[in-house]
Amino acid sequence: MNYLKRYLDDELEFYLDTIGAILIIGPKWCGKTTTAIQHSNSVVKLDDNYENSYLEWANIEPSKVLQGEKPRLIDEWQYAPVLWDAIRNSV
Repeated sequence: MNYLKRYLDDELEFYLDTIGAILIIGPKWCGKTTTAIQHSNSVVKLDDNYENSYLEWANIEPSKVLQGEKPRLIDEWQYAPVLWDAIRNSV
């Protein structure tokens, strides 16, 4: 599947270089994750049953989930709200 560039892509690049973290909001199935993956060097998917250990780590040691090549996509972070402060503090 080929990625179609979106108008948001240039803004994402600018803000990632400027502030370090971005929250992308929108309705389900509108392409938020697909777009974010294009700008990420590593990905954590908290809704993936295979990777449920991320949810456990988020509650035990949130900074562990943030370890990885940046920019790091934390997909479905709302499953582990404790990550919000961990991300905010790391930036």
